[in-house]
Amino acid sequence: MKYLEINGKMIRKDPVYYLQDVLEYPEYDGSYDKIEQFLENIDEACEIHFINTKCIAGALLDVFISAGEKSDNLTVLIDD
Repeated sequence: MKYLEINGKMIRKDPVYYLQDVLEYPEYDGSYDKIEQFLENIDEACEIHFINTKCIAGALLDVFISAGEKSDNLTVLIDD
């Protein structure tokens, strides 16, 4: 299982490159639809843990939550 931690403070500083690096996502362009499709298609068990969520746009968190609900391989945990 793969464990990832996503820090809201880092997203606030540089969302594009931070998400690309953490998720190993190719060329994130800010599209919520594309990132949701990417997350839904993760083919190995993955747990994503969000910290400092007050710094993250609610819509972006919703994308991760939605993808976690649709994918058997993705678990999303959110701390404040």
